[in-house]
Amino acid sequence: MKICYLADAASIHTQKWIRFFADRDHEVHVVSFQDADISTVTFHRIEVSFPLKTSPTATWYEKIGYLFHLNAARKLVRRLSPDILHAHWATSYGLMGALSNWHPFILSTWGSDVFDFPRKSFWHKRMIEFTLRRADDVTATSRMLADETKRYMSADRPVHTIPFGVDIDRFRPQTSARRGGVTVGIVKKLEKKYGVEHLIRAFATITSAHPEARLLIVGDGSEEMALRELARQLGIEKSVIFAGFTKNDRVPYYLHQMDVFVVPSVMSSETFGVAAVEAAACGLPVIASDIGGLPEVVIDGQTGFLVPPAAPAAIAEKLLLLIENLPLRRKMGEAARKFVERNYIWEKNAGKMEKLYRSAVERTAAG
Repeated sequence: MKICYLADAASIHTQKWIRFFADRDHEVHVVSFQDADISTVTFHRIEVSFPLKTSPTATWYEKIGYLFHLNAARKLVRRLSPDILHAHWATSYGLMGALSNWHPFILSTWGSDVFDFPRKSFWHKRMIEFTLRRADDVTATSRMLADETKRYMSADRPVHTIPFGVDIDRFRPQTSARRGGVTVGIVKKLEKKYGVEHLIRAFATITSAHPEARLLIVGDGSEEMALRELARQLGIEKSVIFAGFTKNDRVPYYLHQMDVFVVPSVMSSETFGVAAVEAAACGLPVIASDIGGLPEVVIDGQTGFLVPPAAPAAIAEKLLLLIENLPLRRKMGEAARKFVERNYIWEKNAGKMEKLYRSAVERTAAG
C-alpha cells in the first residue's frame, strides 16, 4: 500500500507508526510542518509563511492558519494519490485531512485534542465534529479516549481502540543484578500536567527512613528549574538526579537503573501512558494516578498501585510499601511484564492498524 501520513514528523509516536509500515515494505509518505530525519520514507515538509501552533492551546485564529496552507496540502495529497490518508491529531493535521476530501481517510485522536480543544467554544466543538465526521475510520489509543472521542460523533459510528504498544525486545527486564539503594524513577516531559512536583514531595517524606534511596527524573521541559528548586527547598537535592532529555532508544538504559516507576499525572488528557507500559515491560512495578487512561495500563494491586492525582502522601505510602518489600516489588514487576506481553506488544497492536487500513481500502473500492 501507499500510505500518506499527515502528522508531526518530530513525534516519536508518529515515527513508530511510520517505521513499522516502511519496514513492512509499504510505500510511506509523510506530510508535516515539522522537520525530521526519517530514513526509508519520503518526507514532504510544508513550508509556512508564518508560525503555526499545533497544540490544543492554540487559539481559533492560530488554527485558521492551517487553512491558508490547505491548498498546498490538498495538491500534494492528490499528486501522491495514496491508498490510505492517515492524520494524527484531530485539531490540526486532522482538520487538513478532513478538508483535503481524500478517501479512505483515517483519523487518530491523541488526547487533549478531544479533551481540551472542543471545550473552548462552540466553534471549537464544531471543528472537532466536522473533522471526525469526514473520517472513514477513527482510532484512539485507549478505551477512555475512545469514549471521549465518541462524544463528538454519531452514535452508530465506532472508534477503534489501537494502543501504541512497546517493543518488548528492547524494553525488557534487566538480567544483571543492580547493587545499591532503591531508585525511584520517572521518564516524562517536565510539564505541569505530569505532576512531577507531587512525586518530589512524596519522595522527600520517605528519605528520613531511607536516606540511601534515589529519585531519577528523566526528561526536560518548562518546569525543570522550578522542580530543581523544589528539591533544593525540601533538602533532597543530593538524592534527586535530573538526567535531562533522552531519546527513546536510551529510555531502557534509564529504566534498568530503577526499581519503582511513578506516573503522577494530574490531567485526564493522559489518555494512555506509554511511559508506564515501557516501565512495566522492563519488569518495574508502577505507581500511577487514577486518572485518564492510566487505570487501563496499571492494574491496582497486581502490576502496581493507583493513587489519587495530586496526592503526595498517597504516593509516599505506596513507595514505602514497595521500597521495604523486595518480594512484593519482584512479584508486581513480573506481573507487569506478563501484562504487557498479553496486551501491548507493539507488532500486534500495529498489525491491528494494518488490518484496518486494508479494510478501509476494500470498502472504498467497493463504493
